[in-house]
Amino acid sequence: MTTPLLSTNEETIRDPLPILFLALGNAGGKLISHLPKRVPELSYVAVDTDAASLNELSFERKILLGETLTNGMGTGGNVELAQRCLEEGEDQLFSLFQGYKVVILVAGLGGGTGGGLGAQLADRAREAGLLVIAGLVQPLEAEGGSRRNLAETALGHYREACDAVMLFPLESLKVNEDASMLLARLLKRCGMEIGRALGGVAVLLRSGWLIPLTLQDLVQTLKQADGYCRLVAVSAEGENRITSLLDQLFTHPLIDRGSLLAHSGGVVVGMLCGPHTPVQDLERISFEIRRVLRSDADLKIGVAQDERFGQHLALVVMAAEQWKVKAVSVEEVEEELEGGDPVPSDKSKVDEKGKMVQSEIKLPSHAKTKGRFKGIAPTIVEGADLDTPTFIRKGLRLSFHKDLSS
Repeated sequence: MTTPLLSTNEETIRDPLPILFLALGNAGGKLISHLPKRVPELSYVAVDTDAASLNELSFERKILLGETLTNGMGTGGNVELAQRCLEEGEDQLFSLFQGYKVVILVAGLGGGTGGGLGAQLADRAREAGLLVIAGLVQPLEAEGGSRRNLAETALGHYREACDAVMLFPLESLKVNEDASMLLARLLKRCGMEIGRALGGVAVLLRSGWLIPLTLQDLVQTLKQADGYCRLVAVSAEGENRITSLLDQLFTHPLIDRGSLLAHSGGVVVGMLCGPHTPVQDLERISFEIRRVLRSDADLKIGVAQDERFGQHLALVVMAAEQWKVKAVSVEEVEEELEGGDPVPSDKSKVDEKGKMVQSEIKLPSHAKTKGRFKGIAPTIVEGADLDTPTFIRKGLRLSFHKDLSS
């Protein structure tokens, strides 16, 4: 008989953390339109300049901005018009963030409302003392032109204004076997991924705990990641649920099919399960994840229970796209060298011909050099480790020929 990992003891249940989901624009509303029914205990607000889009949503609160400026017909991708709509609707937004500790902004980057208003709303939320997380959809490359330029500009503004940005690139969800996928199906799939991931974080922050994962844990990881993170959620049930769960995680396109996870300097893992999950399930999941990560990765794991999960297991994983290593102080360097300041060489800075030469310093022979760069994060660009030689990354074979001409 296996021992239940979690129980329904009231001591494991903590007060819910007030979280607000704020959907911006047409894309933001559609992407999480299913969440109010699945996680009804959270708060949801939709903000848009398009009245027709708002009418399609079942959110408890909907705010139409700039009605007199646009006649409720949207901004048509015009960022300046969207900002004027925001100024006109200041009174409607005055008390929007009162009573919450976390706001999760969800938006598409290519539109006027989602791309033009999000950063300003994030600023207001942070001024009110909230932790601000943005879940953003990046347009397809095929959309090109002004839409892609708008998205890049908006992304930069979001990164400056938010505590964290979780990017969901549509290109990453275009797996090879889905080359003929219809656009409507692709958008629906993206919405499911965002809803599952962000909804999972919300449930983690509100559920009962045995192994806690606090808001401060998330904040610390976000700070060292400089707000550059990817978020993914997977779930499974049945006899082979652990194998299925890990397979989904390690091949997920949003974390570059496991490459980002393997190179990340900071990873947060939340496990969601029912009240009768055995401890051996947690041990296996933890072991397999740790085996993939860098040896120096900062890993935080939490386990929460929710009766609605029953026999399901779910993982919510946040992986840092970049990682700030603690800087070494001058005092630490001098102490390491055990000789204070480096000793200048007796060579002159001018050679015999009067030509300037580079000056040199002599390090003590006992200076520590091995392991000096241990813990430095690799250079990752679009999932590729640029510290790895190109011919290895691309699988090229090098040919060596003797030069017989000499």
